[in-house]
Amino acid sequence: MNRRQLLAALPGAAMTALPLVAEAQTVERTLKGLASAKGLLYGAAVANWQSDRDALLRRTFSRQCAAVVPEWEMKWGIIEGTRGQRNYSAPDRIVSFASSHRLAVRGHPAIWHRNLPRWVDGALKTEGETVIVEHIRDLLTHYKGKITSWDIVNEAIEPKDGQPDSLRNSVFLRHLGPDYIARCFEIAAQADPGIQAFYNEYGLYHNDAPDTARRAAVLKLLAKLKSQGAPIYGLGIQGHLTVGRPFNPSTFASFLREVAALGLKIMITELDIDDRRLTQTISERDRLVAEMATQFLTVALDERAVEGLLTWGLSDKYSWLNSTTNQTRTDGTMNRCLPYDEKFDRKPFWFALADAFNRAPRR
Repeated sequence: MNRRQLLAALPGAAMTALPLVAEAQTVERTLKGLASAKGLLYGAAVANWQSDRDALLRRTFSRQCAAVVPEWEMKWGIIEGTRGQRNYSAPDRIVSFASSHRLAVRGHPAIWHRNLPRWVDGALKTEGETVIVEHIRDLLTHYKGKITSWDIVNEAIEPKDGQPDSLRNSVFLRHLGPDYIARCFEIAAQADPGIQAFYNEYGLYHNDAPDTARRAAVLKLLAKLKSQGAPIYGLGIQGHLTVGRPFNPSTFASFLREVAALGLKIMITELDIDDRRLTQTISERDRLVAEMATQFLTVALDERAVEGLLTWGLSDKYSWLNSTTNQTRTDGTMNRCLPYDEKFDRKPFWFALADAFNRAPRR
């Protein structure tokens, strides 16, 4: 597929915004450059095993991205599998990769209910808050001066669990109570007062019952954190979209305005677009993925509280949606979920990103 065909695969409304003369300019410019021109940040997730093996991935990161977020390496289970034996070698390699390619690093995550060391549950039960104080303080102190933007608490909402305020029935809630979230932000600020501390959550964008409930619960949580004086900087909206699930631009725009009205900044933190429901040809799937990207990004980037976005990877080749443990499609093809295909050729998704940055209001 050539460049003109790729651009033609984008929705018509997006195409009319780009005159023919701008086509070559957009193709030759980078995503980080287009984003930076509007005061936005663009980056992506990576794992060590991916960057170690793939020089093309490293070159693409260096050219297209201004920031990187570790896909797994900073999770608690990686760092401290055995109590008291903290090993930062894996996340340090991500930081080294970033430094060698002049990328900012986003810390992810300090506290998450998954990928926990086995010992954490019992330790929380007997020692309480001391356990999270030690972890957060050591993690943020280790990267003080190297990482300023952090997901401090990740995915603490789950309406299906039936808990008060729709909090997730995690080991943290069970052993520390509902105020553990505010305490995490306080502990983080004490460890490194200079950070931008985010609450990060998924399921905030589709216009169906599960996402509607989660949006309401997250707004309630954010308002409570603000009322408690928690030093929270912003909301991370993951952006794991699925083609075929309903999306209402006005509903999502209203949600973003409500977050911004709380005095919070917003980052799109884990954008990818799942095409598992599509049965069309690959070219048609690519067009529909780009169409959803355009709809979502038009709304997201129009909100001036949004400071940028990170895709959850660059290439379909390395997406979690195509991993051996999470093969989302049953027809033998890859999920076409990221800006580049498995050969690192640009897809319509890439051009949707470029166009969205190009049309975004300047910060």
